[in-house]
Amino acid sequence: MYSQIRNISIACIMSTVLGGVSETASAQTEANKALMLRAEEFWNTGDMAIADEVYAAELVNHDPTAPDVRDRESLRGFAVALRAGMPDFHVTNEYMIAEGDKVVGRWTATGTQTGECFGIPPTGKHATCTGISIYRCADGTVVEAWWNKDMAGLMEQLGVIAVTRKDYTWGVPSAVTGDPGDTESNKAIFQHMFGEVFGKGNLDVIDEAFAADFIMHDPVSPMEIKGPEGYKQVSSMYFIAFPDLQIMSEDMIAEGDKVASRWTLTGTHKGEFMGLPATGRRVTTTGVSIFRFADGKIVETWASYDALGMIQQLTGPL
Repeated sequence: MYSQIRNISIACIMSTVLGGVSETASAQTEANKALMLRAEEFWNTGDMAIADEVYAAELVNHDPTAPDVRDRESLRGFAVALRAGMPDFHVTNEYMIAEGDKVVGRWTATGTQTGECFGIPPTGKHATCTGISIYRCADGTVVEAWWNKDMAGLMEQLGVIAVTRKDYTWGVPSAVTGDPGDTESNKAIFQHMFGEVFGKGNLDVIDEAFAADFIMHDPVSPMEIKGPEGYKQVSSMYFIAFPDLQIMSEDMIAEGDKVASRWTLTGTHKGEFMGLPATGRRVTTTGVSIFRFADGKIVETWASYDALGMIQQLTGPL
């Protein structure tokens, strides 16, 4: 009898402790989301007091399209220059994913370039830019940030480089719904798929991981990517262009039906890529992809990466 009572007591204590841990974790992720929304307010108003509130003085910033923006002070300078060129600049978070000390935001920004912007004379053109950002938070501030945005699309819209597409938005979202699964199972499916496809070049695993009505949102891609065959096609394009292609997942953040992965791509350009003949150049680019799950399958993906930097590595400065 004593043993039974003791076991029940231990179970109750563990349940209480784990419940408390869960509530604390939930409160932390919601606080991190609120911090990202507060950052959105900074970018939309240019209020530097908000920047100092949101971003830690020792902020470590990673932005492949703005390599000189490494800390809070240079981030503030970037915001000033951006809003000087686009006074009506406005960014909207489409949704956020939070886990542990990190929060991911997928966003769309718009603005009209009525002033000089990063060396580009005023064009009067209205532009749209998509992106995905990751914040690492500690003590109520952002201590590290990773940015990925469609700078190539922005340069096209401002007339700096040749236009290759008509749409610079995320596109129409999928209406497919289903059992969202749990974060650990979704992570396991993602890790297996990603490791097989981009670590071993095994494209057959795509058939088992992706739903028949899968859709991919990649504003940079001129091609429509749907279903397992569509994902195989775009993956094959990269392997043909870069036979030694490797894409390493550096980090994962999961919540609900979504898994976000921050990754690094490396490869040697030995085949045609987006109309460019082989150059033999070695390229490295970074990005973030978000995968949505339903009924144990990947049904939708959003991707944001440094396409402009990749082009520059292949062709030289634009």
